Amino acid sequence: MKMKVADFIQQIDAADYQVQTLTTADATEKVTEKELVKILQPLFDHFSKLITSEALGRVEQPLNFADQTVIIALETGVINLPFANNNRVDNFFENDAETEILANLILTSPELNASGLRIDTLGEVSQWSKKDLPQQAVTLVAQNLKQLAENLAK
Repeated sequence: MKMKVADFIQQIDAADYQVQTLTTADATEKVTEKELVKILQPLFDHFSKLITSEALGRVEQPLNFADQTVIIALETGVINLPFANNNRVDNFFENDAETEILANLILTSPELNASGLRIDTLGEVSQWSKKDLPQQAVTLVAQNLKQLAENLAK
């Protein structure tokens, strides 16, 4: 799926995208990747439906973890910036450029790091199932939750 950068910016500025927040899930501090696959499957299913419809959007999975709520989100984008930072997209592209839409994994938690935000680009949405991007997301979420647990233990 490709889109002109100017069209992407315009849609995000106009809030012309889908947002879905799933039911809060629970995870222990010793959650395994196998358990995370089960926990995150609804997130992956909803994101798959979103990209199949060729819509822009964000799907959030709140997670009770270590006495706080961590937001795990999958978001479409043209660069690894969340929709909230859309005003910076044109710093990286010409507005008339056409680019692939990406799948970004976003974790937010005040204790995760100094910014409380971690964003990773998993790949192009057109490659979502072909390159097993959901498994990459599980691995990254596991790493970030481990880091969060370590930060909280300090």
